[in-house]
Amino acid sequence: MRDTTCLERLSLALRTALACLIVSLTTLYGPKPLKNLAMFPAFSYLTTILIWLSDAEPTYGEVLKCCVDVSYATFQTAAIVLVSVLVVGPASLGISLVAPVAVAVASFIVAFPASTSLLTKRIAFGQIVLVYVTFAVFNGEVAHVFMLPVHVAASTALGAIASLLAVLLPFPRLAHSQMTKGCKLYAENALERLNLFVEVIMARDNTTAQVLITKAASLSSAARHTLKSIKIHHERLAWERPDTRFLKKKQNHQGEKPQATEFLMRGMEIALGSFSSFPLGMSRDEVTNLLEAPRTHIAHEPASTLKPEDRLTCLPEAGSLSTTSLPVYFFRYCVELFRGDVSSVRQDSKPRVDELSRSKTVLDVLSVWMAKERFVFAFKCSISLGLAVLFGILYNKKNGYWSGLTVAISLVSGRQATLTVANSRLQGTAMGSVYGLLCCAIFQRLEEFRFLPLLPWIAITVFMRHSKVYGQPGGVTSAIAALLILGRRNYGAPTDFAITRIVEASIGLLCFVLGEVLVTPARASTLARAELKHCLDALLECIGSLVLCSEQKNMQLSDLRSKQAKLSSHVEALERLTSEALREPNVPFLKPLNEVSYKKVLVSLSKVSDLCLYVCDGLTNLSGAHPWDQAITHDLKSFQEKLHSSVKCLEEMASTKTQARLQKELQKRKICHDVEAGTASNDNYSNMEMGPSQDDAERFSVSFVKLLKEVTEKTSGSTAEEVVKSETTLCLSSLGFCISRLMQETVCIMTEITHTT
Repeated sequence: MRDTTCLERLSLALRTALACLIVSLTTLYGPKPLKNLAMFPAFSYLTTILIWLSDAEPTYGEVLKCCVDVSYATFQTAAIVLVSVLVVGPASLGISLVAPVAVAVASFIVAFPASTSLLTKRIAFGQIVLVYVTFAVFNGEVAHVFMLPVHVAASTALGAIASLLAVLLPFPRLAHSQMTKGCKLYAENALERLNLFVEVIMARDNTTAQVLITKAASLSSAARHTLKSIKIHHERLAWERPDTRFLKKKQNHQGEKPQATEFLMRGMEIALGSFSSFPLGMSRDEVTNLLEAPRTHIAHEPASTLKPEDRLTCLPEAGSLSTTSLPVYFFRYCVELFRGDVSSVRQDSKPRVDELSRSKTVLDVLSVWMAKERFVFAFKCSISLGLAVLFGILYNKKNGYWSGLTVAISLVSGRQATLTVANSRLQGTAMGSVYGLLCCAIFQRLEEFRFLPLLPWIAITVFMRHSKVYGQPGGVTSAIAALLILGRRNYGAPTDFAITRIVEASIGLLCFVLGEVLVTPARASTLARAELKHCLDALLECIGSLVLCSEQKNMQLSDLRSKQAKLSSHVEALERLTSEALREPNVPFLKPLNEVSYKKVLVSLSKVSDLCLYVCDGLTNLSGAHPWDQAITHDLKSFQEKLHSSVKCLEEMASTKTQARLQKELQKRKICHDVEAGTASNDNYSNMEMGPSQDDAERFSVSFVKLLKEVTEKTSGSTAEEVVKSETTLCLSSLGFCISRLMQETVCIMTEITHTT
């Protein structure tokens, strides 16, 4: 898998170098009319790099979409510039203090619409900076005022066309083939995990089993990255093959089958991680036969079928039911879903949740809150670009472009680790500039061939883009810095230009950081703590919906699904903010996140989100059966009440601003508590004021097992009836395990949160 990734990155590096080579050859040795039309070769390079070193890995469909985005940005910029010239006049725009204001206003207009992509906004920002700084450099005395947007558009088009040619030569890089490769890679990963599952089940002791489970978890993490890539390429198919718009069923099946497979694979992993002791007393042949259905499903082979009397042997019996056997039966339940033998399995449970998420997103877009966020983003872009152009012109009027262009490629619509991004971009600019100067010194007598060292450097920057140290920001700026020195002419002494550009880039990055701090001053760690509270509230709502289901109030499955979708969205937001917070540098007098505790909380929350989906699937498969009794409902209600009081207690603790006030509050309750250590001397408070505990989950499991035994003992009649009832019992076993494990993970979450308050 690692070798495949390296080959893919090398292929992207070569194509990126080819795109830059096309721009170099065109701007250095192309026909004179073409060179006169594309007067801004630097922006041609910038366009190429933004397309090829973006967060995604370009395919023909993606590059084609990028070309459309670039065209839209060009028309948008041309319209804004022409209107400003007609209203204000080029002479007024040539004033050094007017140009930054014009950039700020135009940037706000470009940034505010939500329909345009990030690439469209970045290209438009760069074009705006080029046009208005050019007015300022020439004091508004541009020979052909209305030709200036044409020159900018031609330079942009050159970069886009070069990118399109690079993705087509020597053979097209298609999203369909990349998605097929991704599906094959995922299948290999899934089969390797299945082999590990066999070894886990056959493990002779708990230590060996835990080592194998950890290895399977690392493979699961790699599978998630592969699935993200499959999803991205799946969305690009419509740009390469418009006919796929009319073949949605086939298209969705190809893209969503790995997602459904991963849903069941995660369930098997959860089950294996819940086994209390090893070995499990199963022979290797029995385990191999058990996992035959998932193996054939993943390998796209015809699934094996079992006769009704054979299927009964793998379903639960009353004598074997116990709290420790529930994980085994949940594991077998997932296997049965792979085989498709459970008659009422709903394979579309995950898509239905996605539909709920999409409908929720549509409502959010129409809300006032989203309008406010768009305004904040547009205001941030306006302030950052306006200040960057102002200070860039004041420092060096002739090279005032670079400060604004540095900000233009740095802005994103969401949050980012501002200081870390600025540091990566500054280091990348310095490294690329130094590399360019060294190559200029080496090829001093061969000036015509000094663009050749660009090719290996572009390849290096592609690999830098995937590194943890520099990432995408550092890779982009290091490539641009070298391109501007080695891929252009007539910019003066290379050393003077490199120093001036580094200073201008520093000015731009300072304005970028200033804009981020002024407009969105809240740190990611603060937002992560707030998002954690939203996750807890969503978790409470899920437990509440589950209680309603246990009371048989019209089986509130739709409500539970919507609550699970809400929890899933908050967990994704928490994961994003936590990742950003952990990349932030530590600030004195501000408490950093507890990395270990937050990662454990995220793992547990992800499992809870998955378990809620399994609960929905299990309740749906029961087809109207009523598995609940008063003891189970009572246990769930008791757990809900304890969880609610515990969450409220945590919220009170979080709202206490200082340690002294917290200790004073705890003394009122006669509690001695050390928040940082996560310990308490008072036994009642150690469980968050008698909050939920593992004993509550154990009591629920015992109650559910009693119910299972009653249902299993009533199984009688013909073989067909016994199969149906046994399938119901298997669903109940799975349901009992999922709810019990959900309760256990919730307790783990509450325990870890005491370390993060």
